[in-house]
Formats: sequence, structure tokens, C-alpha cells
Amino acid sequence: DKKFETLLTHLEKNQLVDYVKKLESGTFFAPDNDAFKQTNIDIDRSTLLYHIIKKGIKANVFYQGQLRETMLVRPGYLVPDNNSGAGQRIKFTIDGKQVFVNQAKIISSDIQVNNETYIQVVDRVLEPPSLLGNAITKESNQIVHKLLKSTDILHLLDQKKPFTVFLTTKTDPLDKFNSIESSYLTSEHGKVDLSLYFQYTIIDKAIFLDEFNSGKTTYKSLSGDSLVITSDKKSMAVNDIPIKQADIIAANGVIHLIEDSFRPPSIQFDTKKYLYGSNATHMVNLMDTYHLTDHYLNTTKHKFTFLVPPLNTVNQSTFSEPWLRYHIIRDAWPQESLEDALLLQSEFKSPELDGMRQKLPVSVDSHSTSIYFDHARAIGESINIQGNLIYQISDPLELPGDIFEKLVLDLDLSTFIATLYVSEVIEEIKSTHGLTLFVPTNEAFQNLGLVAKYLVHSTAKPQLKAVLRYHAVKSLLYYEDMKKRVHEINTLANATLRISQQDDKTVIVGRPDARERPAVLSHPNLLVSNGVVHKISEVQIPPHINITNQNLLVGIESKVMMQLLEKANLLDTIDQDNMVVLAPSDKAFSHLNLEELLKDQYQLERIVKLHIIPTAWQNRWIVQQNNKQDRRSEYATLLSEDDKVAIRENEKGELFAEVKNGGDNDRARVVGLGRVSSGGGVIEIDRVLLPIRRGLFGLPFVWSVVVTLTIVIIVGGVLSVVGFFGYKVYSRRKLGYRPIF
Repeated sequence: DKKFETLLTHLEKNQLVDYVKKLESGTFFAPDNDAFKQTNIDIDRSTLLYHIIKKGIKANVFYQGQLRETMLVRPGYLVPDNNSGAGQRIKFTIDGKQVFVNQAKIISSDIQVNNETYIQVVDRVLEPPSLLGNAITKESNQIVHKLLKSTDILHLLDQKKPFTVFLTTKTDPLDKFNSIESSYLTSEHGKVDLSLYFQYTIIDKAIFLDEFNSGKTTYKSLSGDSLVITSDKKSMAVNDIPIKQADIIAANGVIHLIEDSFRPPSIQFDTKKYLYGSNATHMVNLMDTYHLTDHYLNTTKHKFTFLVPPLNTVNQSTFSEPWLRYHIIRDAWPQESLEDALLLQSEFKSPELDGMRQKLPVSVDSHSTSIYFDHARAIGESINIQGNLIYQISDPLELPGDIFEKLVLDLDLSTFIATLYVSEVIEEIKSTHGLTLFVPTNEAFQNLGLVAKYLVHSTAKPQLKAVLRYHAVKSLLYYEDMKKRVHEINTLANATLRISQQDDKTVIVGRPDARERPAVLSHPNLLVSNGVVHKISEVQIPPHINITNQNLLVGIESKVMMQLLEKANLLDTIDQDNMVVLAPSDKAFSHLNLEELLKDQYQLERIVKLHIIPTAWQNRWIVQQNNKQDRRSEYATLLSEDDKVAIRENEKGELFAEVKNGGDNDRARVVGLGRVSSGGGVIEIDRVLLPIRRGLFGLPFVWSVVVTLTIVIIVGGVLSVVGFFGYKVYSRRKLGYRPIF
């Protein structure tokens, strides 16, 4: 037949004419001349043998999906040692009445050579199948192919030995994994597991489902896991996943397309892999660098919480082992266990804390339910893996810094900072490991009044040091610790400080003897490199520090008042218990003739004594009576019970001191207050109070004159009346008059 001239030429060229003649039975799928014109493949012996099957079969016998073994045998490709079934397969598809062999259509069928041999004319040259690596490239989608290329699987499938591959048709072949697991598998670090994923889909033998007996058979995949193939000729499945298209033939095996994807049990995820998948490769690399991987990632003994900042937010020059450990929290802390103001224990054991773990503060916004680790916001939900938790955070954490670098940022503590520098205690505070520091606010120092002025005076340096050291404890006390029980602890001043919780849940700090007003803990748990800082509302004076009225006068530099007190021999008196000194400033004394006053001992003593009130210090100088606040209270002075000083308060709350009955000219503004250890104190005023001049009966001079004149008038009147009647009696007797009765 002339239409087979090209075929005959190729048979002769490849010395297959005699081979074909000797076939006792078979089917030859013979391309016509036009088929050869359309092909661009090399026609060799293998190609021609691929067109011949051993058994003679008529076209009406072929069915959809049928496989037939050809005369082309590639040693080891489909079965070992050229055993039965070694021939390359062809596949038949039926489209209506049309029969196709691979992609070639049978255009003339059943040309009978003899009873056992037929020629089926096809319109294309049958191309022998390529290796699985190339076949998968054609059959897989772009994503699957990209993943395969990132592993060694394609190279494996190009080996000259049999394989069966179950290839998913899903766009995302890793949809059985969550986003973190998928991210890990597609990363550089997940190549081994990604390869294991594809190995799970491969069996190291060619299993053609058209040749598969009905029933269930278990095979071992290349990953070592089991794959169960079931078939009832109507439907086929692998591990209960339906096979969408079976028997896509390849030179060294077969591909079956499945509708779903696998999750191989041999792929096990751990914390390290989840960190890779959470874009925390930098954290894992750091653990490797500092030899911490085994302790934190390869252990099940302890559970941890990992805080992972994005790499692009991290200054890599800050990377260090302490920095890394500060991002690892001891124990697993799920979101529901995190509370506002909670302190978590990091894995950083700081030498500056005497080996104790540095804490990490947590804040929870009740309105937005946002969680913050220090100033870093938690992004999304926590990730649980093997009992460990991973939080992705917005920014890297900063290790608690130098104590003074922290304190200077709070303007409310500027007075305390200044006193530390003045006293030269700063280095002692910085060098103390495991420190708890109670820092009074600026308002607390204002509450000290004149005592604060004295403490910063050059002569009070030892006392200032003692006061500051009294606020420092060489022991870590966090807010939660102080709430649990009463603490009496020794301070750097070698004096005891008492810490306790009140019924209203506030924590107070003060002296054990309670002689000073205790301080309320207002802002706790400011973490620093060598300890913790708590803001308190009052400055505490240690019991062994005795601050006197003389000290306060020195502090306000009331030199003239000190001179007058010494001249009046009252310096020791003012330091007795419960003595309050009204101390005019030196400027106030400039309005007096001080030289004349120093010569007049009597007047000097009167003025000085008028400025001394023998009474205990009053927290409220205006005494409240009958539930109505009287804006004026009177206090007797050392001068006399009659020479009183009144303390007056105006609508603005300003205090004034005035001499009782002294008039407006004897009124001074109170510019400062300060209580001393003996129960008294100093009231600084801007004007000297002058005692009232007293006459007879100890009354003020004017009243003495008035009373004297009144007495003179009364006595004069009485004498006049007596004289008048006496004169009458005398006159009558002299004239001889006698009574007639």
C-alpha cells in the first residue's frame, strides 16, 4: 500500500522488516505517509517498536483508559530485570466512535494480516513516553512545578527505574498545612521536609490502575509512610482521596492525578520549624550562634514563649545573647493568661540582678484587647507548637537600660535625680546589683518643704546621703511581691523600711515606728538594668537622722534669725520638743534697725520669743470647729499667753501669720513650712512680727492709757461726790443747825 511507503522505509532502515514478518500475532499501529510528514521526532528502532503490541486486537475491543504493553522495552524502566510488564505502555481513549492511541487517532481500523495480526492506521507517529521528571513538568501546574524544582524530586524521577506518582490538581498543593507550615516548607530551611512531602506521593514501582485488580492494596511510599490504593473499576482512590485521572504514562512509570492533597504523617513540625515559618530565621540563627538551640528548640522538658520581631525592624548591631534571651519567656503564656501590669520572667539571667531573671512587663488594652510586651504590640494570635507559644511582635524589645538613663526621662523625678548628683550617691546606686529603688516624686519633695531645702544645703550632705540610701534596698521587690505580705527590709542606709498593703489594696512604704507619714506606691515596676524602681508619694526620713529647727534655719539661710536667737540664748530652746519657729527671712529684717535692736536686749528677746510657738507641728494650721472651717487659728507664743500669733488662710489657700490685735501692719506671708524630728518645725515668713507694747495690767499700751484714764475719772468722780456731801455736812454743823427730830 503506497500510504505506508514512509513506514516501510523506516522499517527497512532500522532493520525491522524481518522482525515484523516473523510476528505470529500482534497489532501494528501504522502511521501513514501524512503522519510522518507531520512529525518532527527522530524515527528510530525504539519509536517503531512502540507502535507494536503483541496481541492482535480489533478496534472495537479498545475501551476508555485501556493500557497495552508495546514491544518497546527499556531495561529497568518499568520493572526490574526485564520481567513481565517491561514494555512501554500506550493508552487508549474513546471519543464517541473515535478511538485514540495516546494522541493519535485510528483513521483506518482492523486491516487483517492474519487471524492473529491486525493493522490499525493512525494519523500521527506515536512518540515513546519521556521520563517522569519531564512528564510531571507537562502535567503539573506552575506552583507544583516550582516546588518540585526547589527539591531533588525531579532529578529522582529522571532515574531509569520505575515510580508511581500521585500528583494533585489543586492550585495550592500545600493547602493541608497552615500558613506558617507552608511558609516553612517553601523556605530554604524546609527543603528536606518539602522533599519528604513529595516522596510521600511516590511509590517505587509502576502501578498502572488499568491493570490493577479490584480491591485494596497497601504500598510503602518513598517517605516510608503507607499509601492505600482502592479500586472497584468504577472509582479509584488513594488514602480515600479520589483519583481524578489515572494512568498518565511515562517512560519509567505512571502519574495519577488526584483531586485533593496529602498531609504526610512523617512530616513533624517543631518549634524550630515554626520559627522558620514565622519569618524568625534570624532568631533561630542567633540561637545557633550562641549554642542555645538544643536548650530552647530541641527540648520538651520546659515550655517557652518566643517573641519574634520582624527582621526589618531590628538593628542587627544590637544582636547579643542577652538580647536574644530577653525575647524568650519562661513557660508558655497563652493570651487568656496575660493580664495588665503582669511581669513575665525572661530567660535573660542578668549579672546586674545577681543572676536573677530580668522581667518583661505586659500591658493589656481592655478596650481594643491589644496585648503589649513592653512597648511592642502582639500581632495576630499566638502560635502554639509542642506546648510552646510564639508571638509575632511589632518591634524588637529593648533590654531595661541604665537606671539613670531611665529616670531622667520622667520629668516628675527630676528633683530626686538632682539630689542623687548633689549627694554623690549616684555611683553607689548604679553599682548596686539586684536593687529596689523607691523614688519620691517632685511633689513628694515639695511636701517636705523647708526640709528639702536643708537637705540640699552644703552642710547637710551626710544627712542627704542617708535619706537617699534609705530609699534603696539591695533586694528585688516587685509590686506583686510587696502585696503578698509585710516586708521589713534593711536599706543601704542600714535602717529598716517597712512595706505593707492596706485594706484598700494600696501599698505603703515607711518607717516601722510610723513617726513619719508613709508613702503610697503610685507607679510601680519601672524596670532598669540593675533592678526595679517604684515611684512613691512621700520622702522617707530614716529614724537615725535628726533634723532640727536650727538645721532648717541653716537651710533657708536665715542668718539674722539665728543671730538673734543666739543673742537671746534661745538656740537650744527651739530644738526642744514641739517648738515651732516663725522665721523671717534676712530680707525681712532689713526693714528694722538691726543695730539698735541688738543693743536693746529687752526688745530683742520680746521679738524673738514672739516668733516661737510652743506647740506640736500641725498638719492643718487652721483648726476646724463645729464642722465649719474657721479661717483663723490663734497660738500662744513663748513671749506670753497673751501675746498670740494668729495663722490665717485666704480663699486661695495661702497662709499668713499675724500678731493678735496687731492690726494689718503686723501680718506676714508664709513662704515655706518644714517639720522637724522633734515634733516642731519652722514656718518661713516674709516679714518680722513685732510684739504689742503693753502698759498697766499687761494690756496693750493704748488700752492701758484708756483704762488708766477711766480709773482716774471714776476715782475723781467718786472723790468729788464724797467731798461735796462732806462739805455740806461740815457747813451745816458750823452754822449751828441741828436736826429738829
